[in-house]
Order: sequence, then structure tokens, then C-alpha cells
Amino acid sequence: MSHLCSKLNPLRGASQKSFMKKIFHLADTHIGYSAYRKLDEVTGLNQREVDTYDAFKQFVDYALKKKPDAILHAGDLFDSVRPTNRAISFVLGQLIRLSEAGIPFVVISGNHETPRLQETGSVFSLFEHIPDVHVVYKRKYELVELGDLIIHALPHCDDIEGEKKKMVLCNNGFNIALLHACVLGAGLPAFMMGEFNEQVVNIDDLSCFDYLALGHFHGCTRVRTNAYYAGSTERFSFNEVNDNKGFLEVKLSGNSENEVIFHPLRTREMVDLEPIVCSNLDEREIKRAIKRCIQECNPQNKVVRLKVLDIPMHVYHSLDFDELKRLTRSAVHFEIKYEFLRDNESFSAEHPAFHSLHTEFERFIHRYTIGAHIDKARLKELGVKYIQEWEKADD
Repeated sequence: MSHLCSKLNPLRGASQKSFMKKIFHLADTHIGYSAYRKLDEVTGLNQREVDTYDAFKQFVDYALKKKPDAILHAGDLFDSVRPTNRAISFVLGQLIRLSEAGIPFVVISGNHETPRLQETGSVFSLFEHIPDVHVVYKRKYELVELGDLIIHALPHCDDIEGEKKKMVLCNNGFNIALLHACVLGAGLPAFMMGEFNEQVVNIDDLSCFDYLALGHFHGCTRVRTNAYYAGSTERFSFNEVNDNKGFLEVKLSGNSENEVIFHPLRTREMVDLEPIVCSNLDEREIKRAIKRCIQECNPQNKVVRLKVLDIPMHVYHSLDFDELKRLTRSAVHFEIKYEFLRDNESFSAEHPAFHSLHTEFERFIHRYTIGAHIDKARLKELGVKYIQEWEKADD
């Protein structure tokens, strides 16, 4: 048993915590995220950026109605180290609404919003003056006490295991660990996102906490009896197509196991269609199958991917891409990925009409190995900024 758990043993009779507290746990809102070229008709902003705003506002609206004892945000409130003024202004407005209602809001910085160099500064410093808003972003463990709720906040940092060792359980109230990381432990899979700067932490010695509010992994997941990933509030890749998106309501009780309730949010529909396998189809059948698949999925306002497998090269070159573009233009994004055989080797192609330069650049940065001295996140941020400026000029 760890030194943390041994400190809590005298209290595990639970009679000293017969009261109940209700918290809302969310994470990975990625405010300011944008993708694809579709614009929102009302605001003129990138549609996927608007989607992140809408999901977070839905959450705040619900919190104002239900008034939890506290809200815990487990990191990646923003999508980048340097969010736009628009994204900052939106978050500021929502936090003020919670503050005016007297609902405490605790947020830790995640890997997306933590600058590589400390002298860069943090966007979270802008929110420190707001009453009942507690921001933890200085790359170290901090304790936030909200009456009977004792929040052990551990933001994204290089020495996450070292900082975790500083956690000391308090004798009164509910001890809650708030972390943003890939968690590991006996019998657990690795909750990895495949991002270059993600941190890994072992939670075997945190079983004594009343609750572990986790962030970073985008799927809402029960890790252990007292440990949950809230998941993200929107879908950010086709890996998340089958995930429900929302937040967790946690009812903490010293006399019984916590009650954890998932609350879904209304989000942009994302669809990964059943692949079309061309092996036993002729040219006419392949073209019919692609067209039928697009029409039957009703792509309007959706983010869609369709894989066309084993398509002969000559059939691919004979496709009417203008017609396919017309059939898919009502979608927020429609990606058709072609995979075919040529000279006994497998090849793939994604027609540029259905895949943005923005997305291609992000994929390139994610996959490409660069020197350790290069700030990859900053490189990605600058590249996306220049692409967006070029797209606006091109429009």
C-alpha cells in the first residue's frame, strides 16, 4: 500500500463522511479548434470551431440549472497554447456566468494549452481574477480547497510522477485527484492519444482517493471504481465516431460507492460509412455503389468518411469527381479515401476535393519526426494560422 493510502486508512470507516457532494466532471473541450472549410451560416466562422463553442455552452447552461457544488475541468479547455481572442472572449463569458452563479470552477492545463517554454506565459493567467474560478497551470501540483471538497490538481508537466508524490490526503472532506495524462496501472490498457507531448502517470497508488477526475483520453471511460475519464465534449477524429460525448455528474458519498451519471451533449454527427469493396464489382457497379452510398447517408451537416477499397486504377481515373463534389457539398466535411492495387502493391488516394490543406498539414506535422529542439506544437500552430490566412484571401 502506498504512503498516500496509508494516511487515509483511519478514515475508511466512512462514518465521518455521511454527507453528499455533487460535482460535474468534464474535459477536453478544445475551445478554438477548427477544421475543414465549411463556415457557419449565422456567424461566418469555421463550423467546427462553432461546434466546440456550442458544446461548452450547453454544459454551462445545464450547470446553471442544476447548480453542482463544483465543476472540475480535467484539462485541454483550449485547443492551443495561443487561442484566438475570439476563443478567449467566449470562455471568459462562460466563466463569468458560472462565477456570478457562485459555482466554483477548477481547471488544470492540458498538453494542448501548456507552452513548451515557461517564459511563454499561459492564457489561464487571464482568468485568475474571476471569483470562484481556480486555474492550475504552473507545471506543478496545487491544492484547491472548496470547503468539504479537497481538489488535488495536477496539470500537464514534465515531471508528473514527481509532482504526484507531493499529494497528501487531507483528513476531512472528499479528496479528489484532478489529472490530465495517460493513466497506467495493473490490469489497465494504456489510455494513449498518440500525441507527441502526452504524459503518462501510474494510478495504482491513487486508489485511496474518493474520486479521480481524468482528462486527455477522449472516450468517456470508467477506468476503475473511483476513476473516470470524462472524454471530450466533441468528436475530433474518426477514431471517436462511435463515442458518446458529454460530461459526468458525480455524487460523492462517504457511506457508499460514488454514483456517476453520464450526460450527453448535442454534437455534430460524424459518420464512418461501411467501406465499398470493389474486388467483385465492375466499373459501372463501383460508380453506382459510391453514388448510392453518398445519397443514402444523407450527408447534410455531417462529417463523413467513406473508404473505397481495391478500386482499379483505371476506374478511379474515370470517376466524375465534379458530380461527387456536388453530391457531398451539403456536408460539413465528406472525405472519400480510395485504396487500390497497382503492380501487386497497395496504394491509397484521397481526392483533394474532399480533404483540406489544413488537415493534410496537421497529419504531416503529427507523423513527421523533427529535432527535439523544435517546438512541434508551435510549428503546427503557425502553419495552421498561415493556411487559414491564405484560405481567407483565396475566398
